[in-house]
Amino acid sequence: MSALNAMRQEDFGFERDLYAAPVRKKVQRVQPAERPHINTNLRSRALVLAMVLTVAASIITARSILSAVRGAEMLQTVREATQLESENQELEIEINRLKSPQHIKDFAINHLGMVVPKDVYFAADKQ
Repeated sequence: MSALNAMRQEDFGFERDLYAAPVRKKVQRVQPAERPHINTNLRSRALVLAMVLTVAASIITARSILSAVRGAEMLQTVREATQLESENQELEIEINRLKSPQHIKDFAINHLGMVVPKDVYFAADKQ
């Protein structure tokens, strides 16, 4: 039986390796290199500079937008003024046409039923 036990130990020898305590290798720890000195004053100044530049860019953008809006409003006002001037000229032409003697005569004959006399006599006082 000892041959049988020997054979079993031979065949299943890998089981001993599985349950054996792991072998730890000694790792030599490397001390981290000393960190370089961080200049916090320079970092804070850079942050302030970035904030100032951001605010300046925002102000410039807002002013550009405001200028564009005002320009568009001005163009709209100029268009309206041009249209009103054109309408005013048309109304002046219509007023002059209505005031003309020929129009007054035609209106009186056609709409009021008046008749133009054939002969016109003037009486004058002798002095």
